[in-house]
Amino acid sequence: MKIEDILSNLVEINTVKDKDNKKIIDYIEDYLKKLGFITEYKTKCLVMSIGKNPILSFIGHTDVVSVTSNWNYPPFQLTKKQDKLIGRGTSDMKGGIAAFLYSLSKIDLKRVRNGIRICLTYDEELDFRGIKELVNKNIDFCKYSIIAEPTDNYPCIGSKGLLEYELIFRGIAVHSSTPIVNESSNENSIKFLSDLLKLENKFKKEKCDIFEVPYNTINIGVIKGGTNICTTSDYTKVLLGFRITKNKEDINYIKKYIEKLSKKYNKVEYKIKNEIVPFYNEDSIINYYEKVANKKRKPFFGVSEASFLDNNRLILGPGPITAHEIDEYITKTSLMETVDIYIKIIKKICY
Repeated sequence: MKIEDILSNLVEINTVKDKDNKKIIDYIEDYLKKLGFITEYKTKCLVMSIGKNPILSFIGHTDVVSVTSNWNYPPFQLTKKQDKLIGRGTSDMKGGIAAFLYSLSKIDLKRVRNGIRICLTYDEELDFRGIKELVNKNIDFCKYSIIAEPTDNYPCIGSKGLLEYELIFRGIAVHSSTPIVNESSNENSIKFLSDLLKLENKFKKEKCDIFEVPYNTINIGVIKGGTNICTTSDYTKVLLGFRITKNKEDINYIKKYIEKLSKKYNKVEYKIKNEIVPFYNEDSIINYYEKVANKKRKPFFGVSEASFLDNNRLILGPGPITAHEIDEYITKTSLMETVDIYIKIIKKICY
């Protein structure tokens, strides 16, 4: 089977919000069984392995983001246009999954001295429930892992952490001509966020130069509150997130700062939606990854499932990086380069 056929089969399965999760898991399971892999765990996730004492795992999420109406090509049909392979998920990350599935069919699996494990997850685009499920089930991700996210074949050896909050501010709704002092939830949310943004000055003084944006950042993603311009608001919801460059200490500092502000503005309720620690892999095998990829190591642009692991992690997959974009695509040239890299890594680690 050609690699374009594998990718086409994956793209044709609509996995927006895990819609046809069972169909894609069954397809991959059937493909791997024909290569001799044994199913070890199957729910909405899939874990399969071949050989004794698996030392290398490939990890991929099967879900994709939703599709807007302004695509120029059918999103759930692989379109080949010169070197481009267009379709939802080609970049993020069915291209990477197709690459490791195809790679496994192109090596002599009987020569594997140290086994290989495949881990497929769901819900990566929303809440990481799939990888959390596998971690909670104590799945062994092996000594080495390759996460097949799109990197344009750069060996990505770290990523920022993530701390996300949901804040609820409560107040009293009255006519805006006679407001009650400090009882507007919108007003309190603005004061709270103004105090919070003072952290930016501290962050910019504490750089971590491995990242393009080398310091912690704050994003106020959602503010919803109030009903009309003549009534004070009684309820405001804020979703905000921090991208963390260094370590757990930064996360703890922010958590304490939020707690302090919550006492100052006592009609705020908050909960942490996600807490993910940054990681950076400095193992000597990265020199080999750079050699076979012919590209220098760098950090990954976002948070991935690699952040939930504690082993020797590499994030590497085909490019260009068009994740979540209209007419998402990768190039066949890059995809075949990924296959070549994966095969060399398998032979280095497993033979």
